[in-house]
Amino acid sequence: MLQLKTLAHLDDKALRQKMLSQNDIRLFQYWQIIHCVQTNPGKKAEEYASLLGIAKEKVYRITQQYNKKGKDLDVEFQWGGRREKRSLLSLKEEQQMMKGLEKEARAGKIITMNDMRKVVEKKAGQAVSDDYLWDLFKRHNWKKKAPRPQYPKKQQIKQEEFKKNSPSFWSPASPQHKNQQNYFLKMRQDLEE
Repeated sequence: MLQLKTLAHLDDKALRQKMLSQNDIRLFQYWQIIHCVQTNPGKKAEEYASLLGIAKEKVYRITQQYNKKGKDLDVEFQWGGRREKRSLLSLKEEQQMMKGLEKEARAGKIITMNDMRKVVEKKAGQAVSDDYLWDLFKRHNWKKKAPRPQYPKKQQIKQEEFKKNSPSFWSPASPQHKNQQNYFLKMRQDLEE
């Protein structure tokens, strides 16, 4: 097995300070791996892994990255969230664009998503997907407001006539229903006896 070595990008004291200054637990663990490898030379990755309670592959990977990047090791790491490098527009550009469109949207000039798509594609300089647009709406707390759907063949005159002629009170049960009620009451009494 290989014995690990770190390049002397930082001395032991500076490395310890770097480790202790981390707020993120993952970054703290990475610097802890490097600190162990640098201050306890001549051991194998399995020994460091068992000491720190991690996989030996992680020890190899973090040590290798430290040897390549040096003290800027933690700059590259990001977990979750939005990555500006991959996004079509920065968050500030999106906010400015959405602010500019807010008046038009409130006035009812932007009705469909395709109206919005034209503006976004012009600003981004390329075609955008439906998912990008829905994510854009969600990021900036925009909601889809639409009128309640209606039956296309509804007959308004017949509906109004029905409302006028329908009784506005409850009528007593028909004789047929009374017979059913009596039957169920009789069955209940028989079961209780």
